[in-house]
Amino acid sequence: MQDDETENIPLLGQRRQILSKRARRYLTENIRLKNASFPLLVCCFVTGFIDAGSYNAWSVFMGMQTGSTRRVTLVLSFLVQTLCIAIAAILVHTDAVPESAVSNELVLIAIPFLAAQSGVQIATAKSLGFNEIPTTVLTSVYNDLASDTRLFAWDNPKRNRRLGAFTMLLLGGISAGWLSRTAGRFTVVLWLGAAIKLLLSFGWLLFSADPD
Repeated sequence: MQDDETENIPLLGQRRQILSKRARRYLTENIRLKNASFPLLVCCFVTGFIDAGSYNAWSVFMGMQTGSTRRVTLVLSFLVQTLCIAIAAILVHTDAVPESAVSNELVLIAIPFLAAQSGVQIATAKSLGFNEIPTTVLTSVYNDLASDTRLFAWDNPKRNRRLGAFTMLLLGGISAGWLSRTAGRFTVVLWLGAAIKLLLSFGWLLFSADPD
């Protein structure tokens, strides 16, 4: 009986090594960028969502407070964004920061966390090469649409992404306004925003590897 257990130890060790190598290789692969714009469009929704909630509560647009395509980098980036929103949500939920107090300086404690997640979000979008989806401020989107010589062309992926970014940010703002009015609490907006970012974090694991 003991001999059988002794013989199984090397086999278990080999299996663990193989699984560890596969996991490491999978996480460090570059992902295919074919559909990578979709998570960024969802980020636009989250921006509009949190912006509308923060403006309603604190009169501040968080998307304005801004400062490699490897799978593990994207996952960690979105987990950091999730953590930043979650910290802000905890601060507001525990009343460490007032939920609706424009003139209260304690609001400044939560703002840096939401601003940081906006900055990381922008950097991630640029690292993926989708400059037409800024995910926060839409000024560049308006400018690019107005100057697009192929604006009405049938096949224009960049125009489609810009219009998608505008639409998703608008939908996010409308959703947050409705939720703030019905739920009556900004924390609901923050927790929902954090949940969406968490889903996006692990969503990168589903992207296929870049064949190149």
